[in-house]
Parts: sequence; C-alpha cells; structure tokens
Amino acid sequence: MAIHGKDVRISLLLSLALISCVANGADHLAPRRLLTNLCTFDVTQHGVKAGVGQCKQNAVALTKVWVQACQSVAPAKVLIPPGTFEMSPVLLEGPCKNPIIFEIQGTLKADTDKNAYTDRTWFAFEKIDGLQVTGRGTFDGQGASFWSSSKCVHQNNCHLELPSSIKFCKVTNTVISGFTSLNPPAFHMHVVDSTGFTAHSLTITAPDESPNTDGMHISNSCNVKVLNSKIGTGDDCVSVGQGNTDVTISGIQCGPGHGISLGSLGKYKDEKNVNKVLVTDCKFIGTTNGARIKTWLNSPNLKATGITFQNLVMDMVKNPIVIDQEYGSKSPVPSNVLLSDIHFRNITGTSISDAAVNVVCSKTFPCCVDMANIDLVYKGPDKLPEKLECANAKLTFTGKQNPAPCPCRQ
Repeated sequence: MAIHGKDVRISLLLSLALISCVANGADHLAPRRLLTNLCTFDVTQHGVKAGVGQCKQNAVALTKVWVQACQSVAPAKVLIPPGTFEMSPVLLEGPCKNPIIFEIQGTLKADTDKNAYTDRTWFAFEKIDGLQVTGRGTFDGQGASFWSSSKCVHQNNCHLELPSSIKFCKVTNTVISGFTSLNPPAFHMHVVDSTGFTAHSLTITAPDESPNTDGMHISNSCNVKVLNSKIGTGDDCVSVGQGNTDVTISGIQCGPGHGISLGSLGKYKDEKNVNKVLVTDCKFIGTTNGARIKTWLNSPNLKATGITFQNLVMDMVKNPIVIDQEYGSKSPVPSNVLLSDIHFRNITGTSISDAAVNVVCSKTFPCCVDMANIDLVYKGPDKLPEKLECANAKLTFTGKQNPAPCPCRQ
C-alpha cells in the first residue's frame, strides 16, 4: 500500500508527541476535551509515597514532578492516584508551556507541624494559564490540629495566623471541579488576582464551630463563577472581598456557616472597589446569615455597586437578609463604603429570628435598596411577628413583603 506524504507527516507528528511524553516521565497518554496527546505524570512514579512520616519528602517530590509537567511540550496532567499521602506546603507555579491538569483521586493530608508553614498556605497554584484542578479526591487540611490555637475564635478584628488549604493566585482561564476540601486550618480556598476562574461541583466542609474556615474567599479578581457546590463550614460559605468585578455565585447549598457575603469591605486602606456581584439560586440551611453585605466602620473610601441577591431559599436561618455597615469595630466614625444598585429579589423561607431583614447602612452614605418579593416566616420559639429593622437607608418595595415594610431610622 502506498504511503502518501501527508500520511507520513501525520504519523511523524504523532510519534514525536509520544516521544515527548515519554521523555518527560509520563506513564501513558489519555484523551481530554480540548487537549490532545495529554501526558500523565503519576506522582507515585516520581517519589511521592503513601504512609506516615513522608510530608517533607512528598512535597519535594511533588514540586519536582510539577516542574516536569509544567515544562512538558505537550499538555500535561499531574495525577494523585488513590491512596493517602501526607504533604508539607507546596508551591505549584507557572508559567507552564501548555495547559495543565492537577487531578486528585486520592487523599492529600496536610502537615500538622505549624512551623512548616512560612507562607500561611498549604497548596498554592500561581501564575498559570489554563489550569484545571479536578478529581474525586480530598484535600484534608487536618484543621482540628490547629483550631485550638486560633486567636480568631469569635473575633472579627484579627489577622489569620493559621494556614489556608488552597490558594489560587494570578491564574487565568482556570476550572476547578469535583474534589472535596475538608477541615482546613483557616480558609478552604483563596482566589486572588485572577481572571476567568470557574469552580463547580465541589464539596467544601468543616464543622460549624471551626474558626475562620471560609469556603472560598475571592479578592481582586475578574470573571469568577462559583457554581453548583455544597458548602458547609465555620464561616462564610463564600465571601466576596475587595477589588472584584463580575462575580457569579449560583446553585450553592450553604450550611452550616455564616452565609454568602459581600465583604467584609473597608478593613484595610488600600482596598479597591467592587462591581457586579450576582448571588442566585442558592439554598441556606441552618446558617447564621443568609444574604449579607458587611463593611467596616471608619473605612477608607470605597464603592460597591451592582450587587444582586436573588432566587434564594432560607431554611431556619438566623438572619436571612443583612446589610451591616457597622461591622468589625467600635469606632465612632461611620463606614465610608458607598453601596449602590443593591437588590434583594425573590427570597423566601424561614427565619429563627423575628428580625428576618436587618438593613443598617452608613450614616455618611445612606444606601438605596430594592426589595422585591420577600417572604420570610418566623419559626422561632416565641410567638412574635416578623419584623424589618432598618437604619440610614431608603428601601423600595415591590411584590409581596413579609416582614412588612416600615420606616427606617435615620
């Protein structure tokens, strides 16, 4: 049979791709949507070992295999296979030559030696374009070994001194999905200085008494989506901090926890404005708060605009709707965060507090808030009517309103 020049070229290209993978230590090729000739690096074939006492050695081995995968001439996957692997802090850094996948099938357990954490992060992914973190495995932060030493229990005005589990910093075009984040010492995840970040189908869990274990904290990022995930933890299920533009949070089951929050904003002098945040189609079960906006007293001048909470269901939530611009300190100076274009729409369910809606805006910048189709029924121990508490705000009501509208204190 004759072999034409075109067929020879195709065969040669496929052969070169295979040689490239083998030269970089890959064990097999695997198909993937949008990625062809994918090189897979099984970490157990590169020095990562199961069992106890392997934290530091495993961190060194994982870092080395990451560098190989990152510099692969073909798109690559770093695979954590089934098994349990202890791990000291690691920095998995780009830029990489191609898109890269980190797939976790097993369980990674954090080093419980507090002295091992010089950067207050266990797993850091930085400066990567086209990252995917996926799989059905677990990042176990072993937080119970840390929480008793936390100085942030029941305190707003404190600095996190314990490490967070996973940090995504300066990443672009990132998708994370499928895995579980369990019991971090502090936050489960940070998303910082990133663009085009999507998280979906995650399980994020820690006890409701665990201190400052926010499910995901987002700051200084653009085009972020957190979708269709189950989050139950000891602080905010999702918190949207300063400097964000175009954040969508949808399909979240939140509880236990402190709800889904914009903020806190205004704690630090160099914070940036927030624009366009949508929280939609979420359910809150037994949380302290539901939909919440919180800004610090005596804050720098900031703006948060285009904030919408809509299509939310509250199930025995203590404070279903909250704007708190007197958060975090006892300063007599009002918050200087200007809230505008604020909407709470189609929010229903039950509250264990008679004050189902609590809106306290800044005396310096009174806020205008749209309330549409609110129906929150008090299910507490006392026979009290539902009520709306309001200060320094102008509320516009449409559709059903329970609690009933009332004038705001000025």
